[in-house]
Amino acid sequence: MKTLRLVREPSSDMATMGILTFGDTTLSTIERPWLPTDPGGKPFESCVPPGDYELIWHARANGDGVVALVNPGFGVYYQDDDRPNEVGRYLILIHAGNWVFDVVGCIAPGVGRTVTEKGPMVTNSRKAMSILMDWLGDDPAKILIRDEE
Repeated sequence: MKTLRLVREPSSDMATMGILTFGDTTLSTIERPWLPTDPGGKPFESCVPPGDYELIWHARANGDGVVALVNPGFGVYYQDDDRPNEVGRYLILIHAGNWVFDVVGCIAPGVGRTVTEKGPMVTNSRKAMSILMDWLGDDPAKILIRDEE
């Protein structure tokens, strides 16, 4: 099974930045700040809690191939219908996006990062997604998300 590792920096009120590693590749990430609610953080407004997640291949409506995070123990499910009693989060994806407003609970990778007048961002996210998806191929995969120590 292929394994991605995401180490997050402390969350600011604007964003959560991190470093994603797999194989011999290192990418930057941007996510929404952590907003705790049970289970799994505030839907559509928060990153997910640290932990281990299965990655499931998913096709977005625009045709992009991405991956979804799944860990029912954290209240994170693949599809809306998978949630018991409509509780928990779903479709938490790793997908292209350069700014925090491009993700609603998801993770956007970039080949680098910077800060502009609009705030923090990752750069060349589509290129980063291409690198990631090429490395993943059709193999089973998981992501280990940890807070920076």
